[in-house]
Amino acid sequence: MKPLLLALGAALLASCQSMSGGVLALEARALALEDTDEDLSGYGGHVALNTPVVDFLVGVDQREIGTLDSTEAVLGVRRRFLEIWKLRPFVEADYLIGMDLFDDVSGWSAGGGALLHLNDHLFLNFRVMYEQRTTDELFVEAKQVDGVVGTVGIGLSL
Repeated sequence: MKPLLLALGAALLASCQSMSGGVLALEARALALEDTDEDLSGYGGHVALNTPVVDFLVGVDQREIGTLDSTEAVLGVRRRFLEIWKLRPFVEADYLIGMDLFDDVSGWSAGGGALLHLNDHLFLNFRVMYEQRTTDELFVEAKQVDGVVGTVGIGLSL
């Protein structure tokens, strides 16, 4: 039990280290391209807790999936790689949870992208993700929606 507590404490201290990208990032992003089996559009806001190992992501996306409007909570993890000039490539995996009372949407996404740091605090986020979600509307048969989406975001590192 003690080694686990020590490891947890070390991870917490490591997550508080100062980083070139900041410890906390606020980001707004919008869907820029989609290749899915249903029409898909959307936008969202996200917060990232940046640690030296991975970034923990929490956010809310508003999506239009065909005729369904869906508000989704996003929980994710992102692993950034070496900084190349002002570019930070990454891989990311997210879990999507529908927040609507009458429509049930759940799913996941995985992919990668790059953070382009414009200065010490402002950055752009370019992502290409494979998304899969199940939609279950009230009085409508459940269906699965999947495909590749691209998002563009602008963010602020603190």
